[in-house]
Formats: sequence, structure tokens, C-alpha cells
Amino acid sequence: APEVRVSGRQVLSLDDDRLVMAVDLAASITRVGLFKLSFALPEGLEVEALSGAALSHWTEAQEGKQRIVTLHLTGRTIGEQKFAIALAGAAPHAQEAWPVPHLLVREATRQTGEALIVPGKGLRLRAGEREKVTQLDPRQVGGLQPGTLAFRLLQEDWSIRLGIEALDPWVTVQSLQETTVREGQT
Repeated sequence: APEVRVSGRQVLSLDDDRLVMAVDLAASITRVGLFKLSFALPEGLEVEALSGAALSHWTEAQEGKQRIVTLHLTGRTIGEQKFAIALAGAAPHAQEAWPVPHLLVREATRQTGEALIVPGKGLRLRAGEREKVTQLDPRQVGGLQPGTLAFRLLQEDWSIRLGIEALDPWVTVQSLQETTVREGQT
């Protein structure tokens, strides 16, 4: 049987109307080559782009209540393979415990990595319940935008629930008026 170890970096960008999930996967396939890899599409998300050097094409099929995306490889594939996946969907509304979607390769015997959650303007995130993850300093893993949360994913069945708060907008005005009065009537 093949052994597949997957390491991934998942970046979720939350905005007020759209959620984008960019995933960079590095799959290490040993022992026996594979012809395909697959994952369950997180609920509410659609595939926007999928690429990789070993990728021939991809398909989406329904299995029960889950939609399964299958990456068909160019042939019997072994060794290190990299894939870039972009998923998009509607943004979640403000709530106390939003479950963070994650991508799990079904053929993987072990899957680890890191997840960054980047809020858009007007959103504040708070880490709530979390299992099988450790929180990181986002600057250490490239999260430079204010409010970014970062986690190291320790096992494939991790879970994170976030509190999402919509901030009220505010307006700040700075003005300068310059007036010149000359001779004559005003």
C-alpha cells in the first residue's frame, strides 16, 4: 500500500462578503505510486483554481452528502509533489463559534501543516475552542496583516472555532482651510 504524507499551508482570507481559502500542499508519496488524490470539498466553498506539475486534470463528484474533488495525476506518481488549490465562497457572518474549514487529503496517512486566518477590514477574530493545534505568532509564519491568527496543525482531524466580530465603521476627518484676504471690499 502507498504511504502518503501531506504537509500544507492553508491561508483563509475573510472579508465582509467573500471567503478565499488558498492551500499549498506538498504530498510525499512513497512505497507505491498513485494515480489520484482526493479531498472532501468544505461546505459552502467552490474550487476556483487547482494546479500542480503532476496534475493531469481534476473532477468533482457527489458521495452521499459530501462533494469529493479528485486530482487525477499524469500517471503512476511517486515522490514529492506540490499542488496549489484555491477555494472560494460566501463569508461567514459575525458569530461566537465559527468552525474553520479545512482540507483533508483522503489518501494521506499523515497530514500536518499550518493555517493562517487573515481578517479583512472591519472584522476582529478571536480564537475559541481548538483541538490538535497550537497557536503561533503570525509574524513567524508570514502573517503580517493586523489581526491575523496562525496555528500549527498537529494532526489531520484538527478543529478550530473562531469568534467573528464585525466592527462598526468610523470616520476621521482632517481638514485645512486657507483663506487669503486682499485689499478691496468683501
